[in-house]
Amino acid sequence: MKLYYYIILVFIIFPSYLFAESKNINTNYELKLKVLGIPVKIGEINSYLTFNVNNYSLNFELYSDKLVKIITSIDGVGKVSGMMNSSILYPKDYQYTYVKKKKTKKTKILFNNSTVIFSETNPNFDKNKLSPISDEMLIGTIDPITAIIYMSDYNLNNKCTVNYKIFDGKRRYDLSYFDIVHEGDYIICKLIQKKIGGFKLKDKESDIFKPAQKIETYYKNVNNEYILEKIITKNKYSEILINVNYF
Repeated sequence: MKLYYYIILVFIIFPSYLFAESKNINTNYELKLKVLGIPVKIGEINSYLTFNVNNYSLNFELYSDKLVKIITSIDGVGKVSGMMNSSILYPKDYQYTYVKKKKTKKTKILFNNSTVIFSETNPNFDKNKLSPISDEMLIGTIDPITAIIYMSDYNLNNKCTVNYKIFDGKRRYDLSYFDIVHEGDYIICKLIQKKIGGFKLKDKESDIFKPAQKIETYYKNVNNEYILEKIITKNKYSEILINVNYF
């Protein structure tokens, strides 16, 4: 069950106006899985963002809800740091450690000019069971957290026109905008995932926790600024809603 991947793909949300100056932003994210149309809480994430004109860093903590722990316990911590130049984010160091079923797994990725120069996952996974990733596929990429930082800011992602080439230490995939909907005070930007490499050769189609195939980002008009209020991720069998609170 890929709950840790599903969560890591869809969480970091913060208002766009906060990019204007150096800020420390602490945020709590409540994640809910829709079961028979009813949202059921599956976990929380606390994130701590520092952002200014020249660089950014974010640390986060992941906690599974009690109900999820009965099925599979997943708790983790992670961080990313990088530089910013002309509204472009360049990750340098991405790390993620999580504990699942009392087993610890770690991922570390180093980037140079948006290209992966080092990647390590401990324990190692069996690459023979995954679709291949070539060196060329790792050029012009970012980590999943940096991608969500882009997605979280309507101006930074140039009004939902910036697409993302993502590597998370195991999987390489693209997220591309395919539709923009205006609905009342909201702009809803929709993305679709394209698998590039690192995915299981034999995928379980019925796994409700498999990686999101579609993502919807909801930006609300607040004083003429479009602020990301929630994200909904979908695959064929499930839907996850993320609500956000600041502390």
